[in-house]
Amino acid sequence: MEKLKRVLSANATWVVLICLMVFFTILSPNFMTVKNMITVLRQVSVNGICAVGLAIILIGGGIDLSTGSQTAVAGMLCATLMVNHGWPVIPSFIIAIVVTALTVGTLNGMAVAYTGMPPLIATLGTQNVARGIAYLITDGYIIYNIPELAKVIGQGSIAKTVPYCVLLFIFILFVGDFILNKTSYGRMLFAVGSNKEAARLSGIPVKKIQISSFIVGSLFISLGGVVLMSRLNSGIPNVGTDIYIEILSACIIGGISSNGGRGNVFKMLGGVLIMGVISNGMNVAGISEYYQYIVKGSILLVSVGLDSYRTVIQTSRRSHVIRSAAKESA
Repeated sequence: MEKLKRVLSANATWVVLICLMVFFTILSPNFMTVKNMITVLRQVSVNGICAVGLAIILIGGGIDLSTGSQTAVAGMLCATLMVNHGWPVIPSFIIAIVVTALTVGTLNGMAVAYTGMPPLIATLGTQNVARGIAYLITDGYIIYNIPELAKVIGQGSIAKTVPYCVLLFIFILFVGDFILNKTSYGRMLFAVGSNKEAARLSGIPVKKIQISSFIVGSLFISLGGVVLMSRLNSGIPNVGTDIYIEILSACIIGGISSNGGRGNVFKMLGGVLIMGVISNGMNVAGISEYYQYIVKGSILLVSVGLDSYRTVIQTSRRSHVIRSAAKESA
């Protein structure tokens, strides 16, 4: 029995995912179809790419409320370059991603690192700034007539089964894992997220790591925005308004700590799939959008609450161990 409990605890995310799929299959026979499963994969691929970026920011001890606005800016900039200025597809993709990430990511990182401003407040400000930029790019108009080549990454698939955007998401998972676990930069990121003061005393350039975490995270988020533009076949200035709740919930459910210093992008995959199944399942079942807001908000509250409670318990245990060791040495 104890062994079963440990197995279930270690794989709780996947158990919840299976239960949700069974529940929505019972609720609606149209849920567990090949066509709908491909739709789910397309939907989670964009959120998943953005979630890898947010995971890097969270692990470094930050948080970014401007993710939805960044996806809008990247998509609008890319669409504008291709449609209004006649730029080739690939250069437009690259420039839109890099410019958006460098601008918003640097602004977020410097605000947090050099002013001591809480990341929540800093990114709340840039959220509105970036959203305003997305509207200003075309004065609020939607950009249509995206080149056919630009639609491939968001709408194309191999043999009409495996979407290219899903393959891109899988690739991005490996890239994120490599950055976090196979590089010295990743180790410094975990150190800064765990304890900034200890990281500083050990010689880690804390401010540079903080700034770079926002920039690197924004690169993935901006890539997600361009893929979303490709999937929607248009540049939409108000796109991504609700994406932050979904990707933050996915990160926390998948084991990325909201307090920094802990997480794994492959484990986060389960959280991304859970949020995708919930969103799609409720739509297929015909559940009102109002209830969907309540459900998603509740999931975010519960997941962040449990993560914070776990951090408090772990801190309390460490303090108890330290006090006990001090008493024994005395």
